[in-house]
Amino acid sequence: MFAAALVLVGPANGALTDGDNACLGCHGQEGLSKTFGNGESLPLHVDGAAFEGSVHAPLGCAACHADVDLKTHPGGGKSFDSVRAYSVAKAAVCQQCHEDSFKQHEAGVHAKRIRDGNVLAPTCTGCHGAHAVTPKTAYETCVGCHSAALAAHRKWLPNAALHHEVVSCAACHAPAALRMVDLRLHDPATKTWAAEKPGEPWFEKLAKSVDANGNGLDARELLELVKKINPEGTPAPKAFRGRIELRSNVEAHRLSDKSTAIRACDGCHREGAEPFRNVTVSVAGPDGRPLRHAALPEVLGSASAVASLPEFYAIGGTRSVLLDVLFVLALLGGAGFPLGHMAVRWLMRKYRA
Repeated sequence: MFAAALVLVGPANGALTDGDNACLGCHGQEGLSKTFGNGESLPLHVDGAAFEGSVHAPLGCAACHADVDLKTHPGGGKSFDSVRAYSVAKAAVCQQCHEDSFKQHEAGVHAKRIRDGNVLAPTCTGCHGAHAVTPKTAYETCVGCHSAALAAHRKWLPNAALHHEVVSCAACHAPAALRMVDLRLHDPATKTWAAEKPGEPWFEKLAKSVDANGNGLDARELLELVKKINPEGTPAPKAFRGRIELRSNVEAHRLSDKSTAIRACDGCHREGAEPFRNVTVSVAGPDGRPLRHAALPEVLGSASAVASLPEFYAIGGTRSVLLDVLFVLALLGGAGFPLGHMAVRWLMRKYRA
């Protein structure tokens, strides 16, 4: 209730409150730290600009640090023997708002490692950060610890680098979760995911304007959306790139041991595969979180997908009947030409004789 009240009274534009700035009066200073019983030191410096740009900024400092008594601060409070003990204990603060994610995490491999006493197992802040919490892709988060993951996948996974780019880690390492295809808008000019600027929303309005019946974009509507995003004469037109992601990011916290991760190719590379039954189109919002609009699964196999989704093709997963027919015709034509040539030569030889 206290956190909710802070959201209501906090500034709408994400600017820090007077109370937050009061905290930063000390915690904004470089070199501020806390020493634990075993002699370890924890930096207490908070970058004010980074916190202001975080997704937690509207909550304010007190939402996560409600246990701080300003009458006794910086003294008082529970003492801890180590930075690790403090970090594990503070994860309970995240649970207050993120109950669903916390439950998923408790059933996953990271929580098991923590319970087993593994000091390298990440807590909430280990993956998400403490004060500069911003949306990041799962791959950007995971490689912070699993730097050897790409090399390990190259031993068995064809085109591993591309898979790491377009498949969320949790899509394979949270095998019980439901997956989807998110068609994310990419800007080739900047080589980054296209994003809305603060105060300039456009994607939702544009998507709704072409989605005539509001039941999700069909192939024709998706093509129309692409045309509106890229007016005629656009030098570097933006295009949608497909990514395999989880339908609910909450389930990304229930990561399994690598021995149970999905390794079967036909989980995606076959017609009617589970991830391809749920499709969205998206751009990144000003804070980095995706802004999504539903699309019909048929857009992936439509002939217009060649124009709408030029940079997304999953072998066996995105089947276009028209392209299959054209391929067969091309194959027959390629084989028919030499056979026809040989037949004509045989007939001419017989005619001359």
